[in-house]
Amino acid sequence: MKKFVIGLLIILILLPAFYAWSAQGPDCSINLGPCAKTAGTREVILDISPKPVTSMKELTFAVSVIGGNPAPSLFLSLSMPGMYMGRNEVLLKKNQAGKYTGKGVIPRCPSGRRLWQAEVDVPGSGSIRYTFNVEN
Repeated sequence: MKKFVIGLLIILILLPAFYAWSAQGPDCSINLGPCAKTAGTREVILDISPKPVTSMKELTFAVSVIGGNPAPSLFLSLSMPGMYMGRNEVLLKKNQAGKYTGKGVIPRCPSGRRLWQAEVDVPGSGSIRYTFNVEN
């Protein structure tokens, strides 16, 4: 009985934190167009096509870095906030000054969740995260 009460207390203490975490929503409406964020003195723009962005289909990821970036390539990491969906990285190769593109797939979550996060590491500026919804 004592273990049951302790377990119940732990659940009651952690429940508000879980609801606060699960209420996280998108900060990027990728289906409406590109999303821009600032990293240091650089503006980093993410776009995904075709639209609507759908899971389980090949997608083209494009990142523009305004303010210069001499790196020949970047990595974009895809993850689902709060749920491990395996390692999913897209190599973005420079195809013109400041523009990087690559192809990848966003898997469908068995739970039906649609909130995903793309993280781009820009050398000299750090990581930029974009959180967005996909269609299933």
